[in-house]
Amino acid sequence: MEAGYDILNVDAGTYDSWYWNHPPMYFEKGMYREFGKILKKEVDVPIILAGRMDDPDMAVEALGTCCDIIGLGRPLLADSELPMKIQAGKLDEIRPCISCQQGCLARLSQGLPLSCAVNPSCGREEETKLTPALCKKNVLIIGGGLAGMEAARVCALRGHKVTLLEKSAYLGGNVRPGSVPDFKEDDRHLIEWYKTQLGKLPIKIKLNCSADRETAERSNADAVIVATGSNPIKLDFGNKNHIYAAEELLLCPENAGKDVVVIGGGLVGCETGLWLKRMGKNVTIVEATPQILGGGADMCFANYDMLKDLLAFENIPVLCSTKVTAVDDNSVTVQSEKGEDKINADTVMLAVGYRPNAALYDELRGCGKEIYNIGDSRHVHNIMSAIWDAFQVAREL
Repeated sequence: MEAGYDILNVDAGTYDSWYWNHPPMYFEKGMYREFGKILKKEVDVPIILAGRMDDPDMAVEALGTCCDIIGLGRPLLADSELPMKIQAGKLDEIRPCISCQQGCLARLSQGLPLSCAVNPSCGREEETKLTPALCKKNVLIIGGGLAGMEAARVCALRGHKVTLLEKSAYLGGNVRPGSVPDFKEDDRHLIEWYKTQLGKLPIKIKLNCSADRETAERSNADAVIVATGSNPIKLDFGNKNHIYAAEELLLCPENAGKDVVVIGGGLVGCETGLWLKRMGKNVTIVEATPQILGGGADMCFANYDMLKDLLAFENIPVLCSTKVTAVDDNSVTVQSEKGEDKINADTVMLAVGYRPNAALYDELRGCGKEIYNIGDSRHVHNIMSAIWDAFQVAREL
C-alpha cells in the first residue's frame, strides 16, 4: 500500500477499481474529483483540484463538493484567456486543450521549451506575434482540414483576402472521423472552435467544391495554399470479407460486425480498436512490427503508457511481429514466428497509415502563382504538426 492511501483511508483495491472506471487523460475530465470529495471530509484547509478541469459546468459543480479552487495547467497553454472567456460567457471561443501532450509534456521530456499543439504561439508569444501583412494578397486555400483552417484563420487576421475550398460537405479533414470516439471529444471541440473562428472573420468558405489546376489558374489568387491532407493506405486482400478503412467504420460504425480484426497497431488502429471493443465487439489488433504505437516514438510517454494499459485492461489481443497473409469470408490468416494461425473475423479494419495527398500541389507547380503545401499533404504526422505548419506559412505570407 502506498503512502497516499492511509491518509485518504482508501485501500489499493478501491483505488484501482475507481481508476479503471474513470481512466484519465484520454478520457473523463475532472478525474480527481472523487479524491477531492474524500479529502473534503477529512481536512479543513482549502483544496485546489486540477486534472482536466476545463469544462466550466463540471468545474462549477465540483466547487464546494470536491474542491474550493480550480487549478488549470494545460488548458491555459491552449488558451490563456480561458478564465475571462468563461466569465464573459464566450464558451464557444475557448480554444480547447486536446490532452495530446505533444506540445507540452512531450516537448519538456525532449528538453524543448514548453508550448502547445493547438496554440503555436504558446511560449514564444513575442517571437510569433501576428502583424498586419505589408502586402495584402488574395489567398486561395484548398482543403478544409485543420491545416487549411489554421492557414485561413491566420491569413485573415493579417488582412489577406481568403477563400477556402473544401471538396466534402464538412470541415475537419481526417480529424472528423478521428474525433468520433467518446474519448476524443476535445478533437470535436477543436473543429467547432475553428468553425467559430472562421465564421467571425471575412473568409469565403465553399463546401462541396473540388479544385484542380484550372480552378487555381482561373482564380484571382496571388497565393495558393494546398492543404489537401492525406489518404489512408489500402491493402488488397480481395473481397471475401467486409474490409474497411478505419475512417469508414468511424463514420459508419453500423458496418462493423461482431468479430473485428484491426490490421495496424498505430494510434488510429489502437484508438479505434479500443472504441470498437467498448461498443461490444470482439477486437484483435495485428501489428507487423515488434511494438504497437511505434514504441511511443511519436507520442507523449504518458499517453503511450495509458493507451497500452487500456488495451490490456479491455482484454484486447494484440499480436505484434505478425502479418496478415490472407482474408477469407469468416476469418483472417496471420503469420508470425510461432507459425500460421486463423482468427475469426466478419470485419477487417485497415489502419496501416496514411500517404500525403500531394497530387494537386504537384499539378500546380509552374502555374504562375505562389504555391505552398502544408499539413498532411506535405508530411503526414499529427495535429500539432499540421497546425504549426499552417501557422508558420500563414504568418510569413
